[in-house]
Amino acid sequence: MSTDASDIQADFPNTLMREQKVVWVFLVNGIKLTGQLMSFDKYVLALESPTGIQTVFKHAVSTVCESHVIANRGTNDRRATPRDPQPTRGDRR
Repeated sequence: MSTDASDIQADFPNTLMREQKVVWVFLVNGIKLTGQLMSFDKYVLALESPTGIQTVFKHAVSTVCESHVIANRGTNDRRATPRDPQPTRGDRR
C-alpha cells in the first residue's frame, strides 16, 4: 500500500478525533451510526454514542462524514406544483 493511501485513512479520522466532531458512519447494509470517533486502527473504528462504545469493522463501513443539520420540510413548506390539465372529454352520444 502506498504512503498516500495510509495517510488518507489516518488523517481524516485523526482530524475528526482531534476536533471531537460528531460523525455519521453509514454501513454497507444501510444502517447509520452517530457518535464521536474515539479510536481507530487498520481494521476497526471505535465510535462512542450515548448508548456506549461500538466497535465497527472498516470493511462494513460505506461512508464516514461529519454530521450536519438537515432541514425537515413540513407539508406547509412544499411548493405547489401545477397539475397537468385534464384532457377534455367529448360529448357522449
